[in-house]
Amino acid sequence: MSEGMVGFYSANPFRIEVKAIERHAKLTVLRMEIMTTATVNTSGDFGYGNLTTSFDRFRLFDPVGRKVYFTLRENNSDGHAFGTRNHQVGADYPDDFVPGVRYPVEVYFPPLPATAESMSIAPDLPMGPMTGIPVTDGAAEPIARERGSSDMPKAGDTFQWPVVVPNGEIWSGVADVNELVETPVRSTTQAGDKETIGLRTDVLFAFDKARLSAKAAAVLDDVVEETRRRADPAKPPITITGHTDDKGDDGYNQTLSVKRAKAVQEYLAARLGTGYQYRPEGKGESEPIAKNEKQDGSDNPAGRARNRRVEISYSIKQQGPDVTTTTSPSADQVRGSTVAPAPFRADPGARVAGFTWSIHNQVDQLKVDVLPLYRDGAYVVASFDITKANDGLFVPFPIPFSGWDDQFSAGSDFGAFILVDPVTKARYHPLKMYTEFVENYVPALDAGETSRAYVYYPAPPDDRTSITLEVANGGVYPRIPIER
Repeated sequence: MSEGMVGFYSANPFRIEVKAIERHAKLTVLRMEIMTTATVNTSGDFGYGNLTTSFDRFRLFDPVGRKVYFTLRENNSDGHAFGTRNHQVGADYPDDFVPGVRYPVEVYFPPLPATAESMSIAPDLPMGPMTGIPVTDGAAEPIARERGSSDMPKAGDTFQWPVVVPNGEIWSGVADVNELVETPVRSTTQAGDKETIGLRTDVLFAFDKARLSAKAAAVLDDVVEETRRRADPAKPPITITGHTDDKGDDGYNQTLSVKRAKAVQEYLAARLGTGYQYRPEGKGESEPIAKNEKQDGSDNPAGRARNRRVEISYSIKQQGPDVTTTTSPSADQVRGSTVAPAPFRADPGARVAGFTWSIHNQVDQLKVDVLPLYRDGAYVVASFDITKANDGLFVPFPIPFSGWDDQFSAGSDFGAFILVDPVTKARYHPLKMYTEFVENYVPALDAGETSRAYVYYPAPPDDRTSITLEVANGGVYPRIPIER
């Protein structure tokens, strides 16, 4: 059972009880029972768009298989989700939720793999995720249902809204998740079966040069071993791409980026051998991953250093179901292993840190309580309680914790929050799918109202029991606990 606020322009309190996640041959059924915990009739914005009657903001997340499953929808990704729809009688408007009335809801998803034993529910709603929900085999196939006969259900009733089973043109969405982990020397990005290692050229080359430096060998030898272990030679090529910052002439930067890519390609090929194919290329200054200038227009040396890089990309070898992931990474590794999915947590725990965030020219103040992190499969879940700390209504435009300078995570609603391992200095960015993230959002809040926020991150090494939360406005909060 989970409780949270639902809505965007107004936040209303609800309780959700998950009944089952059922595996069927052609689809997956999420069965829930939903109640408002308000004392008056309440609207529930469980879908995308204005006046929606469907429940398409629910998502299933496989933290072991590393995929997100979206609701099955009519015609395309903007269509209504199949399943329960809270229609008013004779109108295409949503019903209000009546206090004390239980509303059974079912939502349909693409079929799950046979290996998926449990899933996390990661709602795009202001409530926490529901982890460790077992996947059971469904019996009878779902059927269409009519709206209940009562127009005015009362407290104590269970009321059935109409159910629409998938038919006609069906949109089905399953997304791989992409992750970014950075160290002072390199970054590692995973996007589906593709992995990209980004190396700082300041480590590999002298300034303005394309000849590998003496200290480059140690860095590249580690990449050689990792590429041999993880790259699939049956899915060529290994692509080596050079990048520069924007100082200097465009043409010169393009030429320099190609030369640097070729130098790295020659080193890799000499040690990996002829079993791989390679494609060196240069992008010059055209694809920065950080701002070359600060917000005030002054130079940004840290951003420029990140933009000067060589990226090595390859397809990852597929692991069979009998292959297990190591559970004890060595101390120099920055990525944790895939552990068991987290059990269900009704509450992530008590506050361990906090700060106040001012926006809209100091008009709005949000109190942020940081809760313990916990591991879920290959990831960690960060949770925050966000409260409107002063008088007046907070409207989340612009989104309060997004818009910072890393291209990968700037679009995250919580891109201002980065996890940093104090041992390796590795930086963990919010988990991404397509252009969205495995997170929820902050709704409009009245004075004193609190909303539960969450965001998934790549997991640090298994032996880490705490981590630092770095906040883009300058706050640093060490020793945030990481629980199993």
